Amino acid sequence: MSLAKKLIYPKSFKRVIPVLLLAIAVATITMGVVFDAAMKSVSLVVVDEVNDINDEKQYNTRKTTVAEFFEEKQIEIGENDIVNKDNEEEIFDDDIIIIRKGRKVELSADGKVEFAITTRKTVGDALSELGVELAGEDVVTPASEEIISDGMSITVDRYITETVTETKAIAFETKKINKSSMKSGTTKVVTEGEEGQREITYTVRKKNGEEISREVVSDTVVKEPVTKVIHVGTKKVTAEAKAKSSAGSTASNGGKKAGFSYSKKFDVTATAYSASLAENGGNTKTAYGLTPKYGVVAVDPRVIPLGTKLYIESSDGGKSWVYGYCIAGDTGGAIKGKKVDLCFSTSAECRRFGRKSATVYILN
Repeated sequence: MSLAKKLIYPKSFKRVIPVLLLAIAVATITMGVVFDAAMKSVSLVVVDEVNDINDEKQYNTRKTTVAEFFEEKQIEIGENDIVNKDNEEEIFDDDIIIIRKGRKVELSADGKVEFAITTRKTVGDALSELGVELAGEDVVTPASEEIISDGMSITVDRYITETVTETKAIAFETKKINKSSMKSGTTKVVTEGEEGQREITYTVRKKNGEEISREVVSDTVVKEPVTKVIHVGTKKVTAEAKAKSSAGSTASNGGKKAGFSYSKKFDVTATAYSASLAENGGNTKTAYGLTPKYGVVAVDPRVIPLGTKLYIESSDGGKSWVYGYCIAGDTGGAIKGKKVDLCFSTSAECRRFGRKSATVYILN
């Protein structure tokens, strides 16, 4: 006889077995729920500062990523909303997901215009969130206390006030003094002119780096200008050039010629003008104050100073023609450089003379 056949179970034990099996099954199911490692508890917080909303809800989920959780719970995320987790991030038990409702604003500041998203309630808080710092004189439009709205334009104008000092030149004056001891037509600079200086201090106001106003605070002369002083000769001489004292005298820095000595000589181009034409044209006095007549020569004062006594003849040593003793007593628009214009009594004489090469002697 086997051992199994020898075991005898009481009737009461047989009734207990089904109850034990049921209890074990219930316990197994219950424990399976309690210890389901895939189930997670998630807190979802929705913050909307503009509307003073701060809601929190609890969810159970077996999803593994944020995106799957949103899809399972049919939670919509606005295009301007900001979530504290990326869609691909894994979620864990007791995790917290925060959705902050955002608004798009147009921000103009520091030379740039850009669109940005803010989750804050006021303009001032939005600028702080976007990293825009404000200084003492800055102006924000709309005001910092204004409530943010979607599509709002926010402008930050930077104002600064600074003190600027500039140095400017003061032009000098020129003073001319007549001197009867100097030949007419001659000048001499006695004192050179010098510019002065002044310092001007301004209060300058700028908006976004560009000057919008300037006010003078002080204007001080730090160096007075020096007046330029020029002596101007007024001494008149007679029209007739005089010969020098002796034919054989030696010229200083020049030479000698029969009848006179000279300090310099040079070749020129000679033309002629008529005293009668000058009178008819109304020019009764020359630039040197003389009456136009034979012996008055028009010159370029930069080459031959007015009032200089001259002797003029042909460039072949006077063999062809001789004009003789004369004085530099007039000027002319066409007489520039080494040119002279000889005065004759009549137009016929001028036509006969025409244009010739000549030698000019500067008499001592």
